[in-house]
Amino acid sequence: MLKFIRGKGQQPTAERQRLQKELFAYRKTVQHGFPHKPSALAYDPVSKLMAIGTQTGALKVFGRPGVELYAQHTVVNNSASELNVQLLEWVYGTGRVLSLTAANQLILWEPVGTTLVPIKTLPFDGKLKKVSSLCCSLNKDLVWIGTEGGNIYQFDLKSFTIREPVIYHDVVLEQVPSTYKLNPGAIESIRQLPNALNKLLIAYNRGLCVLWDLEQSAVERAYIAPGHGQSVGLFINSTGTEFNWYHADGSYASWVIASGEPPKNVNYVPYGPDPCKSINRLYRGKRGANDVIIFSGGMPRSAYGDHNCVSVHGSDGKKVCLDFTSKVIDFFVTYKENSDDLQVLVVLLEEELCAYDLTDAKVPAVKAPYLHSVHASAVTCNYLASQVSQAVYKRILLAGDEQDIDYSSIDWPVTGGVLPDELVDSSDESMQEYEILLTGHEDGSVKFWDCSGVLLKPIYNFKTANIFGHENHDDAAVIEGNEQIDEGEPPFRKSGLFDPYSDDPRLAVKKIALCPKTGQLIVGGTAGQIIIADFNGDTAERGVLNFSSMNLVSDRDGFVWKGHDQLNVRPNLLAEDAEPISENGVSITGVLQVLPPASITSLALEANWGLVSGGTAHGLVLFDFKNFVPVFHRCTLNPNDLTGAGEQLSRRKSFKKSLRESFRKLRKGRSTRNNPTNHVPTTLEARPVERQIEARCADDGMGSMVRCLLFAKTYITNVNITSPTLWSATNASTVSVFLLHLPPAQTAATAGPPASGNATPQTPRRISAQLAKEIQLKHRAPVIGISIFDQMGSPVDQFNYGENGTPPHRVLIASEEQFKVFSLPQLKPINKYKLTANEGARIRRIHFGSFSCRVSHELLQSINGTSPTKSARSHDGGDGVANTSLGSAACDSEIYHEMALMCLTNMGDIMVLSVPELKRQLNAAAVRREDINGISSLCFTNSGEALYMMSSSELQRIALSTFRVVQPTGAVEVQPIENDDNESTIQTNEEDNSDKDVDSNDDSAGNNAHTNIPEPPIAKQRAKALELSLENNSLPLTNGLNISNSPNRANETITSSIGDITVDSVRDHLNTTTTTLCSTTTEETVG
Repeated sequence: MLKFIRGKGQQPTAERQRLQKELFAYRKTVQHGFPHKPSALAYDPVSKLMAIGTQTGALKVFGRPGVELYAQHTVVNNSASELNVQLLEWVYGTGRVLSLTAANQLILWEPVGTTLVPIKTLPFDGKLKKVSSLCCSLNKDLVWIGTEGGNIYQFDLKSFTIREPVIYHDVVLEQVPSTYKLNPGAIESIRQLPNALNKLLIAYNRGLCVLWDLEQSAVERAYIAPGHGQSVGLFINSTGTEFNWYHADGSYASWVIASGEPPKNVNYVPYGPDPCKSINRLYRGKRGANDVIIFSGGMPRSAYGDHNCVSVHGSDGKKVCLDFTSKVIDFFVTYKENSDDLQVLVVLLEEELCAYDLTDAKVPAVKAPYLHSVHASAVTCNYLASQVSQAVYKRILLAGDEQDIDYSSIDWPVTGGVLPDELVDSSDESMQEYEILLTGHEDGSVKFWDCSGVLLKPIYNFKTANIFGHENHDDAAVIEGNEQIDEGEPPFRKSGLFDPYSDDPRLAVKKIALCPKTGQLIVGGTAGQIIIADFNGDTAERGVLNFSSMNLVSDRDGFVWKGHDQLNVRPNLLAEDAEPISENGVSITGVLQVLPPASITSLALEANWGLVSGGTAHGLVLFDFKNFVPVFHRCTLNPNDLTGAGEQLSRRKSFKKSLRESFRKLRKGRSTRNNPTNHVPTTLEARPVERQIEARCADDGMGSMVRCLLFAKTYITNVNITSPTLWSATNASTVSVFLLHLPPAQTAATAGPPASGNATPQTPRRISAQLAKEIQLKHRAPVIGISIFDQMGSPVDQFNYGENGTPPHRVLIASEEQFKVFSLPQLKPINKYKLTANEGARIRRIHFGSFSCRVSHELLQSINGTSPTKSARSHDGGDGVANTSLGSAACDSEIYHEMALMCLTNMGDIMVLSVPELKRQLNAAAVRREDINGISSLCFTNSGEALYMMSSSELQRIALSTFRVVQPTGAVEVQPIENDDNESTIQTNEEDNSDKDVDSNDDSAGNNAHTNIPEPPIAKQRAKALELSLENNSLPLTNGLNISNSPNRANETITSSIGDITVDSVRDHLNTTTTTLCSTTTEETVG
């Protein structure tokens, strides 16, 4: 009670509030991976830009690597299905793009800095005005809009209005030969002749195509396809002399524009004579002297109708049918400048983007610099290795380069946009440490992604499936090349990387650990397998694959495992004469099998000691992988669980609880007479006890599951000497501390054995371990994480080898419901933060991050005077650059450095807490609370960033620090529209869409990353309006505590999140007032 009363007056100082604004700010920055549910594709051959639209209304523009622009359509009639982007059309060479949504709205987007802004919107009403095709004029002033009713409207881009005359289908019908007596149907394709800009080639649905003269408003020539049903589209060659007309029956033909006579092969069906499916898109070009036709679809309906194919047919007889595992959305082909010479084929599929080199008759794949499919096999776990050394990074790159041998070396054709000069000059030199994302997959593979910058680059694919299986298992994947089954059958070639199927669910990766300094890799799987590998590169030390197993329940006679069997290592790999398993510079040294073969629930790696620890639902194992010998195992199963003792324990707890409740009621009755506000904390404090006893009884026996493991060199036996330790924690809030006895050669910075010196003299080189201490938290919530930090708040596990930090050490134990800080080695409670009791949320993930900012000398001195622990927060183990005083940019400022605790809750909120005070510095609603996959996949970096899966194929990057923000800095130059009426319409549109821009781009537009790029005047005007709206609307997205005088704006962020109605959300809603009243107490005096 005294703490509560004392804490009422403790408010952050003005200097601290100012520093918080400088250190912490929440923003969404970059989106990595492949767009979710793509629906449209367009390519601008003049600006060399690519645009992709999705079913969820997202619009993304890509240019050269580093140039990425995002936008989001908004709901018109409260129907999410109307967001579906159905067509995209570039205004060639201007940087602007038109989108058509399912709501039949035409929207013109313009790049402003690093974002896309909607300038104009044109709605179409009526079924006959349902838009079916778009064609932009090569003069950049008109867009022809074809409709389902068969009419073509001329859309003026300068005034953004429909211009007369309209090309009506009945006017066209009057001028075609009388032999054509059908209603022509919808407009399927409109093309402008490149050699005669006043003429249009128009394809109607029912086998009619006309050459329309715009000046005369008359049909110059009609083309009638005999015997055909639906037309699909047109392709005109670069000289404007021929066009290819393709149809819904799988046929296509080349017509001469100057002649209306049908060609001889007008009924040519490439995969006939059986009925075939529609050809959806067709391009034509040349490879040397040979003509090449590229088309999608056209498969024989009965035999291969379910195949998703793009075919490349050469006139020299060389044919390839690229057979994909997901639906073909669209594709485009790039050509050499002003010619028909083919370069690259880019295919947008439902689940990935693929590219192929058309200059080579073998059509080899091209590795795209972005839009990689993260979920080629379903992602089962994420792990982010922060601050990976350059030596390890180069070894991983070297291993990955060997996997990319089969890719073509042709340059990536999408090179539009401009990058700032300083980004190009300094990107390679300044990057000394790297962020690497490791994704574990259902097929047993682990993919390494370089996420240090804007691009998510795949650098290596580590496969574990080839270790397991039968002896005759062939680990070389059978690739069907250009072999053709029969002359009449499609020459299929399996293409693309997306493969959602797994041969064995036991292969799925559950936990990953990578040492950022040594390159040691540990992979834990679903069937209790732990694969040990490294990027060592020393071929001399590689031996035969080792195998070992550790049984956790060997002493439990009554235990019966009813789950799946373990995976069997291929016998031929374990033979004495077997060759070492090394693939592309990575050597797999051994496999550890934990029995029973339950899923690995936690992993810890200490490469310098040669130790790995793994936890399952039954216990934990400690293994020496350098000598490949087990150290010890510990079963966490409670033998009384099966006898119903848990219920008796619950009743005893119930009796204690009732006594405690009685005393609290007495205290509450006295305190509320004098101070009514004291009613709130006592009620809130009692709430988690209720939840604890309800929730922990029906635990399905999973209290034994090991949730987290940690290796640390800390003070556990006395305050003078650090000892190697292993910390483990379970679902039942049991924290165990094991003292490790390492040989002198493996002990860091000590000549003799550590602390207790009781190493067995018989085997001085063997590592041993003993249980030193055990903590049982009373609320029995699952422990999410353990971290040991020094006096400066720096985690011990992030130090370089041999460093211990500044004593004393403290340990933070984070359960689902609260944070608790203990002193070491006494394990005396110091501080506590009850999250569930106060806010109804549960903790899902924690991580320590480094936050830096540039501050003036005056502010630094005032901070030093008020908070001595904060002033010295600069250590060599963190960012070395950030700890020095940089006077070149500003001689009166220094770089201030601070460590803080980042926390993710089950509501999708991210909090930043100071350590060891556990005062809240920032609160932001980062992930939608109903997005369970996003919350479970979130990973923090050491520099105050986070990554999470915003969809099955896409990663969202967020920044919590102002010092380290990775976001696109490239921009697209825009040609100004010469129109006097533009400025007023721009301003009104900006007002209408300002909120939308903030939500979709999340402050990335408000940054000054694009200030060095010259922009046209109109784009600058829009940028000013956009920045103004960002400044006005982005306040709730930044520091929750310091936006206004109210100390509890962070709670507004939480309660304003939109999601499913749950018990916790209702409780949050009901307690909004009480939480606001006691927010200062919650943040400053807990514990």
